[in-house]
Amino acid sequence: MNRYEIASLRKMVLPLFRLNSFLLIAGVVAALCLVPNWSRADQLSLSGLTEPGEDSVLGLSTIGRVTKIHAKEGEPVKQGQLLLELDQKMEQLEVERRKLIWESRAEIESVSLQVKTLAQHLQSTRDLYQSTGSVPLEELQNKELEYAFAVAEQTRLEIAEQREKNEYATARQQLIKRNLYAPFSGQVAEIMIGVGENCETDTALIRLVDTSRGYFVAHLELPISQQLRLNEEVELHFNNGLATVRLPAQISFISPLLDPASGLRKIKATFLNKEGLIVPGTAGQLQLERTATLQGETSGHN
Repeated sequence: MNRYEIASLRKMVLPLFRLNSFLLIAGVVAALCLVPNWSRADQLSLSGLTEPGEDSVLGLSTIGRVTKIHAKEGEPVKQGQLLLELDQKMEQLEVERRKLIWESRAEIESVSLQVKTLAQHLQSTRDLYQSTGSVPLEELQNKELEYAFAVAEQTRLEIAEQREKNEYATARQQLIKRNLYAPFSGQVAEIMIGVGENCETDTALIRLVDTSRGYFVAHLELPISQQLRLNEEVELHFNNGLATVRLPAQISFISPLLDPASGLRKIKATFLNKEGLIVPGTAGQLQLERTATLQGETSGHN
């Protein structure tokens, strides 16, 4: 092989060698990207965002005009507290009408007295018929028929009274449905309607949040997420602008699925926030002890 052939061969081999070297380095870098970010020799650090423990947009399943708003934005409220009212004059009148009908017992009391009297007359007539025979059989049968009709009327009125009671309860429920109550204790984050505005069915009216507890939410690659266990104790680090806040937390959710778009897995860690140190939406870091992770992996394999 002459020197020209050697030079040509070198020109062909050298680019291939460089390409293989580049692919090898790229593969190593990609593999390192899947390795958890150990901020120290014994800790895993995961980035994520916080969410409030409860976050609900409240509405009503009826239509009407807003007449009163009892809450203000940023105000704390208790569970069951009245937040908003729709116009309810017609519903109040209906409740009063149904209540009067239900409580009116004149007719049923009259029939009850009639049944009692007829029962006494029937017993006297039956005794006379059986003892002396001075009462004709036809008269006894008429008394029995009158008594049976009176008992049937009493039963009908008792059923009607129960129906009137149910109709009164239904009217009260229709009245209650025109009020918006807090489903849980929390803080009013936003009021989305004003007094005098019309409310349609399921219109967003008030946003209520509970920040006394929160969730740290992260989306992790599968190899990292597999190192976590439900109910595992972890530590969260937040920077609130003044200092680093450290809070204990517990892994409360590990998604059984991967997001098809990103290939990431969602996890949640629950933490208490009664002092309001963390504002939901704040970014933070989840610190996981490496020893605990390794023990979890060992127990999982066993």
